[in-house]
Amino acid sequence: MTLGLAALLLVSGCSGGLSAREESLGGPSPAPATGMPDPSALTPAGTAVPSDEWAVVRIADDSGEGATSTLALKAGLLRVGDADDLKDLKVMNGTSDTAVGTPYYINYAWVVLEGSENASPLQSISAVDSASGETGSTLLVPAEYEKCSDPVTGQFGGTNVVNVECSVDVFPGGVVPDRLVFDGDPADYKGTSAVQLAIPKA
Repeated sequence: MTLGLAALLLVSGCSGGLSAREESLGGPSPAPATGMPDPSALTPAGTAVPSDEWAVVRIADDSGEGATSTLALKAGLLRVGDADDLKDLKVMNGTSDTAVGTPYYINYAWVVLEGSENASPLQSISAVDSASGETGSTLLVPAEYEKCSDPVTGQFGGTNVVNVECSVDVFPGGVVPDRLVFDGDPADYKGTSAVQLAIPKA
């Protein structure tokens, strides 16, 4: 069974449900990006990019109608959580079992190579177990529920700096994600619109 994508969760009784980026603009400053790929070297759709390489993708941005930005993306470390990690969260959309299963906390990094300095892949990242095709549920949660190995960077903005984020993904029954997926329909992760990022093995 494939669970819903990007369910929004709130802490029970709280009035907000902000992502880590919205909840707190603090955190380490993005580091300067060096040795980046050429922005014209776009990664072909359907490619599984090795964990030690950057994918180069285009994403729509808000700088103007039809405008796009070019980003470099790379998956980071995966940390396995406990089933009780999300027990205090209330699902605000998606199915009732969205937060039931094992949470996986997956770092990823992106660099704006060209385009809007505010371009971000936050709404376009999900996870998949490539063997089974299971996509689990990618959750937007308050900052205190993100438990990635590396901290997220502070307020992003600017080109050629390395932004770090944390993807929170819940998978059922012992299924373990091995790739992040950029954009497209995550149920069609081998399809025409998806680029896959191999998660480094611990």
